[in-house]
Amino acid sequence: MAEPSSSNTILEERKDVMVSPFGDTKPTLRTAYFLKPTATSMEEPDLPSDSISPLPPPQTSQRNNFPLKVSSISWTRPQENWITWVSRMQSKHQAAWKKSGIDQAILSSTYDIKKCFELIIGLSEKWCTDTNTFFFPWGEATITLEDVIVLGGYSVLGSPVSCSVENREWKVIEEKLMDARKEVVRSRARKACQLSWMKMFNNGGSEIEHEAFLALWLSRLVFQNSSHVIRKEVFPIAIRLARGIPIALAPAVLASIYRDLSQLKRAIVAGNIESRLELFSPFQLVQLWAWERFPILQPKPDVLNFGDPRSARWDKAKIPKVENVRLALDSAAESFLWRPYAKNLQNWSFPKFYRENEELVLADSGFDRHLESFIRCLRVSKIFGLDYIENYFPHRVAMQFGMDQDLPGRVTLDKTREIAWINYSKPTSDTKFHIPSRLFESDVTTRYLKWWKQMVLCQNKKVSGSAQQQRSAKRSKPDLQTSKGKQTKIDPDVPPPGFSPKSNMNESRISAEKDRPAAVEMFTGKNQQSFGNDVIANGELPCQFRSNSASNIHDGTDRNMGPASQSAQKISGSEATTGASGRAMDQMEVAQENRAGNMTSYRVGINSKAGEANAYKLDIAELENWIGLLERKVAKLKAARRLGAQV
Repeated sequence: MAEPSSSNTILEERKDVMVSPFGDTKPTLRTAYFLKPTATSMEEPDLPSDSISPLPPPQTSQRNNFPLKVSSISWTRPQENWITWVSRMQSKHQAAWKKSGIDQAILSSTYDIKKCFELIIGLSEKWCTDTNTFFFPWGEATITLEDVIVLGGYSVLGSPVSCSVENREWKVIEEKLMDARKEVVRSRARKACQLSWMKMFNNGGSEIEHEAFLALWLSRLVFQNSSHVIRKEVFPIAIRLARGIPIALAPAVLASIYRDLSQLKRAIVAGNIESRLELFSPFQLVQLWAWERFPILQPKPDVLNFGDPRSARWDKAKIPKVENVRLALDSAAESFLWRPYAKNLQNWSFPKFYRENEELVLADSGFDRHLESFIRCLRVSKIFGLDYIENYFPHRVAMQFGMDQDLPGRVTLDKTREIAWINYSKPTSDTKFHIPSRLFESDVTTRYLKWWKQMVLCQNKKVSGSAQQQRSAKRSKPDLQTSKGKQTKIDPDVPPPGFSPKSNMNESRISAEKDRPAAVEMFTGKNQQSFGNDVIANGELPCQFRSNSASNIHDGTDRNMGPASQSAQKISGSEATTGASGRAMDQMEVAQENRAGNMTSYRVGINSKAGEANAYKLDIAELENWIGLLERKVAKLKAARRLGAQV
């Protein structure tokens, strides 16, 4: 039984059998560090129902095939008069901005990030409203407080955004701001127009210019809503920030992004094509998050000047032409960057909580504000803004922080804002705190890898069944029309012309050694050669659930490959070689014709008894899925060549 104080601890240290997230290394028993809570059994965590859903075929055009027309995604681009005002105010108040932790956030508002609609919608399709994470076929990831710190320049420390004015001096300033707002409302604008507000104060003649400037910044870029006005709710925040008092803006910004991604995902699932959905969170951060982590989707970045915010490298960047965003996201297992901010970048200063070597910091020595910021990023909590509250589950994406990943435990959090803030801001009870090296390559437990494969395989069966029902319904429509009232029943198991019936298809089983400890060794038999993690039996490459079934999670970095994955084998007389990462063709799913001319399918089932894999018959829906998988492989090879050419 854990000590009572353990409820406030963030890290769990224990020895466990670890394997790479891609499943390509030999399992190793070592001391690992996990984010709490972790699951207590294999049955506890479930893959959320809306995590992986059937999407349109990858060859269809992107813009014309997105299921939703969004009337407004907040995307404020800097105006020249705003940039000028920022420059003038920076020269006067930069010290206060640094003290309150908003200097990088304000400077970031002067950069022009061009909107990529396809990328925003493509990511939203992967969003899970239950966990506030993206579910890709190869793993789970999300936008975290660390991303909001680095890309947005916001602070996780300070008072909550629900703060109020506390003394008479501040009350006087708040009253002056309220009077100015009323004056703007009485003008021709008939509302607290942001442009009119800027004209009123952008002349340097007001004693409350700094507070008015911050009120505009907060209303326009941090807490924007449908009214597009100066919000009086931000006045207490502006007054504190102007005096160098930190406000925890990062959780409020992230909560608004979570809220809007969930709204967008629900609209997509509902199929409400004519929905007039208006989203007001800073979606630039969603796009920057993707650009930092998906190299195939990146524009050509600018070189940073010393002291520039991280977002400056994407200023006016030209949107790259990507044939299919969905395909790029689905096939990014080998290129996704779990820790992009740990890479060396010219003129870029790492966050202070990034260390060259791992460290154990004792609580007795205290945690500085940089380490305290890192701790806030790692704690499961409720985060909230002015009028919304969301779950924050970093324990589901521990590899994004350089920690190891275990089964994520269930979380129950109080919904009240007061208790949420207490839990968010309370000190940790960890007597020592592990800080990973920025170059550390995280692993996953073998039970996590097995769980992920099981859950996604089950999900894909549901998706495949749903797709087959839809196709069966479509095939039956012409018969209903031509029969003039006479209904003709179409058997969904009848193959299309040129394919043998299911009853004539061969069922093949793949043997595996019994009781191997690692998930990767489930697929290796005595009389079989290896190609990556795939089993090659009798010269054939079997199908393993790969892209669609998300059997692998990879951080985009090269690893020392185990004996089972060091050599590429000749398949059907041609030499198969891996790409730059050594695994470009690893685990390709194919259906091969057997000698009798019948189509044979192979699929690995983890739930097999005695280490034996299950084999399933091929159906039409699966064949179409496999064709899509082959297309993903081709796109991945093109991406590898493109990245190699850039290097």
